[in-house]
Amino acid sequence: MILLSDIYAAIGKQGAKMFVYPIDFTPAATIEYGGSYAVFFDPSRCINMAAAKHCLAHECGHCATGATHRLSSRWDIISKHEYKANRWAIENFLPYDTLTAAMQTGLTEPWLLADYFDMPQPFIEAAIEHYAVHKEKNFAETT
Repeated sequence: MILLSDIYAAIGKQGAKMFVYPIDFTPAATIEYGGSYAVFFDPSRCINMAAAKHCLAHECGHCATGATHRLSSRWDIISKHEYKANRWAIENFLPYDTLTAAMQTGLTEPWLLADYFDMPQPFIEAAIEHYAVHKEKNFAETT
């Protein structure tokens, strides 16, 4: 299971400040100013704890990688930054060894892994794709 306290600790380790604040357009946003980061989080926009944890793990990825951009940035820049934040969140909160260890216990379906790690199924699917396609890891040995 991925713990919310671990995500909070990782945000703090990045030196970021976190604020619970209502946001009209998204559950969370990271702002960088002068090399410092602030994560604004609106928990009312998350449907459950798994969604909140995924959201905060992703925002932590923005802080860790420095992948922030203006709202008016071109779509290709935004996409690259979102990808970097997602990749960081996957590699730091769901490392390959942790994922495969869960799979070796018989949890081979994404929905089972999502339930086990208490993270949204799309996050689990993205992690599997990341390791299989981009890192060329083999999951056949774990199932």
